[in-house]
Amino acid sequence: MADKAAAAGGELQYFTWEDVQKRNTRDERWLVIHRKVYDITRFCYKHPGGPRVISHYAGQDATDPYTAFHIDKELVQKHMKCLLIGELAPGQPCVEPSKNAAMVEDFRALRSTVEQMGLLKPNKLFFVGVLLHILLLDALAWLNLYFLGSSLIPFLITALLLGTVQAQAGWLQHDFGHLSVFSKSKWNHLVHKFVIGQLKGAPASWWNHLHFQHHAKPNCFRKDPDINMHPLFFALGKKLSVEDLAWMITFYVRFFMTYIPLIGVSGTISLFMLVRFLESNWFVWVTQMNHIPMHIDYDDNKEWLSGQLQATCNVDQSFFNDWFSGHLNFQIEHHSLKESGELWLDAYLHK
Repeated sequence: MADKAAAAGGELQYFTWEDVQKRNTRDERWLVIHRKVYDITRFCYKHPGGPRVISHYAGQDATDPYTAFHIDKELVQKHMKCLLIGELAPGQPCVEPSKNAAMVEDFRALRSTVEQMGLLKPNKLFFVGVLLHILLLDALAWLNLYFLGSSLIPFLITALLLGTVQAQAGWLQHDFGHLSVFSKSKWNHLVHKFVIGQLKGAPASWWNHLHFQHHAKPNCFRKDPDINMHPLFFALGKKLSVEDLAWMITFYVRFFMTYIPLIGVSGTISLFMLVRFLESNWFVWVTQMNHIPMHIDYDDNKEWLSGQLQATCNVDQSFFNDWFSGHLNFQIEHHSLKESGELWLDAYLHK
């Protein structure tokens, strides 16, 4: 461990990359952000995103995921001050010795350029349009049974419309869950809970707990929940909050109260199961076609860009593909930047 150095507000220590890499145990966890060394041993259990997602970078440089995951960095920095224990010694490189420094610096420069060009700024009217088209399809599904009756063909048409509603609401909640629409986190969280809870009947906290880990270490065994799925995965994630449970209940109450008068209890249950079947196949088709074919291995602490590129691939752009996948056919841009306004970046890159 290197010598101590005077710093404003107190005395900070100088550390080497080797010092940091050793702090990757249950008893001690350090990480580096912009050359500053932080002790997250206790804080990880209070981390808003959950203890696992931040602990996945214990003993590593977390600068790039930190940049990608936080929209209000000034606020986050205020909370990080009490975790600061030192910085990298003057002779230590800015990038971990095992990584390609040129690639890291080039990517950070590219990201800065993209931000300055305004390509990460979201168009809120677009998301309003997406929400309205979901609500319209939901209304058409009910109107179809109301006016055409509960025979087989209207029943199947309603199931198809509701399956589309569920899939499209899944893509929309994904954008709000990533805090990609509003500049304030609280508004993103509020709309996210409405879309995933009221429109889909799923818990926001569960989705956040798993999905952020996926982005932190995609296709990494023991770190990416998407490739470590367990039959009881609902019981393995973060415990549901009362708020999540309330949002979920509103979905099921609305669904059954809406359709029981039209098709009865058994018909409503059958409709619900068919809709979930259609939605799940749609979801798996979209999410797995740009992840599963890619490299899957244990975490070898690659550069942020390398790790994201090896774990994701894009799908051809078209109006239908964009709509069908909720623009998740641009997984490379989404994973490497994971910020707001990806649609504008995609449009710019694929003119």
